[in-house]
Amino acid sequence: MDVTKRQEKSHGRTYWVLDSGKNLLGKRERAYFKSEEEADAELSRLAQESKKLGDWWARLPGLEREQLEHIYKLIKAQGYTLQQVWDDHQRWRRDNSHTCTTPMPYGEAVEEWERRKLVAGKSAEYIKEAKSTLLKFGEGQLKRHIHEISALELERWRSKQVSWKSANTQIINTSLFSSLWATAVSMGWASRNIVDQLEPVKRPAPAVEIYSNQIVINLLSSILDDTEARTVILATSVLGLFGCMRPEEIQNDLFGWSNIDLDNSRLTVPVTVAKTGDQRVVRLQPNCVEWLRYAKSLKNPLPAHNERKILDRCCESAGLTNWIRDGLRKCCATHLRAVYKNDYEVVRDCGNSVRILIRHYADLHVPEQTSLDYWRITPTTITDRKVP
Repeated sequence: MDVTKRQEKSHGRTYWVLDSGKNLLGKRERAYFKSEEEADAELSRLAQESKKLGDWWARLPGLEREQLEHIYKLIKAQGYTLQQVWDDHQRWRRDNSHTCTTPMPYGEAVEEWERRKLVAGKSAEYIKEAKSTLLKFGEGQLKRHIHEISALELERWRSKQVSWKSANTQIINTSLFSSLWATAVSMGWASRNIVDQLEPVKRPAPAVEIYSNQIVINLLSSILDDTEARTVILATSVLGLFGCMRPEEIQNDLFGWSNIDLDNSRLTVPVTVAKTGDQRVVRLQPNCVEWLRYAKSLKNPLPAHNERKILDRCCESAGLTNWIRDGLRKCCATHLRAVYKNDYEVVRDCGNSVRILIRHYADLHVPEQTSLDYWRITPTTITDRKVP
């Protein structure tokens, strides 16, 4: 222990000083006492402590002793204790020790996400647009390790995106970032999916609506009046309106005329086609059979691809400006309730998810006569009407 004792005078007062010399930070360490007795008592205490710790301290390599002293003094200068630093370290280890196995720049994580989506068969157009959104968030930090990015940063960036104002867009893009972080987690570049920490975006409840019978008549009239539409999209439209089929089922390459038994008024949706894997046999109503016979005689293709422009043209001609998502099938399910008078029977034809649809659309309280009139719409009745 290298401590010197001396007497100093300041502002007319006498002090006793214990000078330990300069520390590793280059600062001189002094302790001041009012009397020599107090200074000697401190010297005695330091000597006892030095003797007590001497053996352990002496065995430490010189460099390690210097490092310990230096780090301790840095901690003390910041107002912390060794215990506080240790506790903070333990907490950090618990929360972040597995944040990432291999540090990976954000930009390279996006490239891996793109590669996986291509292998999974996602469309090039979708991947291009989605990647653009991911890179927009990464502007200026593409080389930053993805595990260093916090949920708060993503939340703040998300809230500033003008193009994300609609709930649907927020849900879609939030799912996109979730898939990116899922890739990072699976590759060992991050320990958690930060999207799970974001405030969930609630999708607004959809407006409960179906097309009126007149709109359905107008649409079918428009299809019959259009030579191309009549030979291309008549069957697909009828399968939605009267055959309880989802658009993606109708457009599936594994579905075709071979799945329709007009003689027995049956339509089979195999497990490879059904959206939810709910293979089912749909009991076709008489008007549906009549429509499908007519469409088959016109050699309508099943499935029919690239028919959206044709359908849009017919909708415009029919005055149908509000396209309801899966609206044709919703009409079918709603009006089947008046035919079967038993929601379970409707479920058997429409598929599992229609349980929710029935629960919602029962609130429309569609008059029974309106539903019965719906099932009387046939090619013959259409030819006797004109689009207003």
